Amino acid sequence: MKIKLIAPYDHSEDKISSPFKLQRVNLPLLAALTPPGHTVAIVEEAFAPDDVDQDVDLVGITVLTELAPRAYQIGDTYRRKGVKVVMGGIHPTVLPDEALEHADAVVVGEAEGLWPQLLADADSGQMQRIYRAGTMTDLTGLPKPRRELFPETRGNAYAPIPIGVETSRGCPYDCEFCCIGQTLGSQYRVRPVQEVIAEIEAIDSPYLFFVDDALGLDRKAAKKLFTEMIPLKRHWLAQGTVSLAEDPELLALMKRSGCMGLLIGFESVQKGTQDEVNKIRNLSIDFYEAMHRFHGEGFGILGCFVFGFDYENRDVFDQTLEFIMRSRIDCAQLRILTPYPGTRLYKRLLSEGRLLVDDWWLRGYPPDTLLYQPKGMTAQELITGFARLNRQAYSYGAMAKRFFGMSPWKRTMFGCWLYAGLNLSTRDRYFKSLKNPQPFAGLSMQ
Repeated sequence: MKIKLIAPYDHSEDKISSPFKLQRVNLPLLAALTPPGHTVAIVEEAFAPDDVDQDVDLVGITVLTELAPRAYQIGDTYRRKGVKVVMGGIHPTVLPDEALEHADAVVVGEAEGLWPQLLADADSGQMQRIYRAGTMTDLTGLPKPRRELFPETRGNAYAPIPIGVETSRGCPYDCEFCCIGQTLGSQYRVRPVQEVIAEIEAIDSPYLFFVDDALGLDRKAAKKLFTEMIPLKRHWLAQGTVSLAEDPELLALMKRSGCMGLLIGFESVQKGTQDEVNKIRNLSIDFYEAMHRFHGEGFGILGCFVFGFDYENRDVFDQTLEFIMRSRIDCAQLRILTPYPGTRLYKRLLSEGRLLVDDWWLRGYPPDTLLYQPKGMTAQELITGFARLNRQAYSYGAMAKRFFGMSPWKRTMFGCWLYAGLNLSTRDRYFKSLKNPQPFAGLSMQ
């Protein structure tokens, strides 16, 4: 069969998805697990458009909730042409029946153990409607992803395209607003270090991004990995938890292995909310000390904050600005809490009658639309406070001041260029998004 694997992307003007893009690992991994006798092509819409006129027998689409409308549009287009479509990923895993309205088959859970059988069934004309992963994928012995199938990609004006690498999977934290534990498992699983090292050695790029949802939770394995990476002289980014800063030895090894920066989920600066977010409730250091340690190693930090938790009050915006400025966070990701389907948050808000629209992902609302009735503050307080914080944190003066939070000699010329590009592009996207209407609050953030 001729197989095409597609990662959708929405280029609409009102979307404020990050300009930071990476070469993902899930589709090349499925390509590597495809048995001989089939041909495989990969389409990343973030980098290049799909050619729907190509001759293809089966299309596989990976679906995130915010990209579900685009994924369904792609699926419908191919099905009208008589091409079989299978969907997988987080969104079809939590809403398989919805996805089946636009696909011939859906994979629920991790696809690696199901993919060869699904292809055999499709080839014989006996493809099932739903394929459910009965067990978590064994991360030992995974093949090297077929990255050569990616079309040629280029970065934006200030950043190269990093190559996605996976070292672990699953998350033991049971955060109410997240469904990673339900979809990828609550058991934290690590790949054998030597297999990860062999994969990195095969990558023809110095820039990597570890796609793990919780990098380094297994401290022993992480330290071994970063020690083995030191001779490889790679430069890498990752996402992780504040708890990484609790271990100075780990941070030092991360630095020596080539870490340039981290996306850290601080979530909230208010204690009541921190106690409800499992991954930050038992920290042995505070956020300021964590930032001091991160910057001490020369790591640029993209700090992520979410607003609208039940335990937050309107003071959270001024308190967050104080933390951003005092800790000199390199870049801040500011978001209104989104109730994703499949999360305990979504189910609770629905049961409490506070969810304002139950299928919001199908309605085309832009990010940071308030979709529920807040509890700790009014809708107007949440929206106006959020808008004010965006403008304050991304004023030109604030961006310049934050730059000097890390000793200038710890920033390379590339790091300075990346700081400026990321902050200016984020400012532009956020300020544009403030013009989007808030249909359920009856006001705009302007």
